[in-house]
Amino acid sequence: MSRAERITHPGPRNAIRQHVVPGIARRVPVRLAAGRILMDAVADAMEEIGCDSAILVLDGLALGPYRFVMPRFGSPDGIRVAWYSDTHEGVSAVLEHGVASVGRKDGAWFLHCHAVWDVDSEPKSGHLLPDQVTIGADSTVTAFAFWGGVFDVTADEETHFSFFRARPTSPPAGAPNAAIATLAPFEDLVTVMPGLAAPYGGTSAPLYGLGSVIGADFAEGPSMESLASEVLTLPGATAGRIPLHCVDPDGGMFRGDLLKGAGPVLITFELMLTSPEV
Repeated sequence: MSRAERITHPGPRNAIRQHVVPGIARRVPVRLAAGRILMDAVADAMEEIGCDSAILVLDGLALGPYRFVMPRFGSPDGIRVAWYSDTHEGVSAVLEHGVASVGRKDGAWFLHCHAVWDVDSEPKSGHLLPDQVTIGADSTVTAFAFWGGVFDVTADEETHFSFFRARPTSPPAGAPNAAIATLAPFEDLVTVMPGLAAPYGGTSAPLYGLGSVIGADFAEGPSMESLASEVLTLPGATAGRIPLHCVDPDGGMFRGDLLKGAGPVLITFELMLTSPEV
């Protein structure tokens, strides 16, 4: 039995497996000020840019006091196939790498962030809670601002989670140079990405994403056998080569270039593909 065959979600299978929205993306440096709550600072930045949605690359972001969760297999109510760990906290850190999707929840700005960092030379990884993270020092991060679509928190009947779903907004002027997308459970990342990226440079299109997968096998290095995880793309990811960082419920970390057929989505995967010139 494959890893994916061991997963049964509580609701009926959604008919649409890939929600894909083309639009216009622009790379924008974003200054985040020390002492601010991450969610509030990002919301103000989005208002200033005037975009519909964004992907943030948070490499080098300094954290003050922060809280995060890790993956858990199975939910306390016994309904969902995965959930969140108890909340962990830290005093300060600097992110080695982080990817966040920015969209809307009940009309207000909201973000979803997975990241990797060190504490006293010990690697940590997980899902940062954006309203419980204080920015530790003035930091500049990269936003891939997007017009034409939004990540919108939506109740999902298949998984019984509420999470970002890519939805169109008003079409921007000009030819699309990017797309945002959300993938349903069991969609294989390596298999689907070239097709999604075909209008934006094919396999050379840069990829930024985060979510969860049902185990993972890599071109080199040990496999992640856990059926629950938190994952994010690593720098240099493209539609044709997906270096992925994964953390399992025990805090085990795995990374490498994902193999075809070896990275099916567990709950959801949020992403942006851009033309190489963005």
